[in-house]
Amino acid sequence: MKLDQINPTDEELRVLFEIGFALRYAKRLDEAAEVFQGLAELLPESDVPLVALATVDIDRGKLVEAQSACEEALKLHPESMYARVHRAEALLLQRRRAEAEAELNAVIAADPKSAHSRTAKALLKAADLICTKEGLEATAGLGRS
Repeated sequence: MKLDQINPTDEELRVLFEIGFALRYAKRLDEAAEVFQGLAELLPESDVPLVALATVDIDRGKLVEAQSACEEALKLHPESMYARVHRAEALLLQRRRAEAEAELNAVIAADPKSAHSRTAKALLKAADLICTKEGLEATAGLGRS
């Protein structure tokens, strides 16, 4: 069967995303990446699987790859706050603070009450900790909740 012959329902896609995120939360990062890569192939016009894959790369410490995945997502959907906030997270973790803060502030300005804005605000609050050597050492291996 060819990929273009596979037509999952919305419910099947939702379950696949949930499986991918559950695997990521369980720190089964290789398996989570496989799920999200498959979803990216199934949904080539969607930014969501690419950003989900970026979150796995962030958890792996592959920050340049995470940033690249978010930038690919933004090529598909330049307005994606999901991609913007995680791109900024990858930048912040690379200690590219000025770029990250500009992006995070733009996310907040676009929709101050959104979930993405709440994440952006939390990242801004954590910037001092993240952008110091001591902060990176203190947060190394903590992963996501």
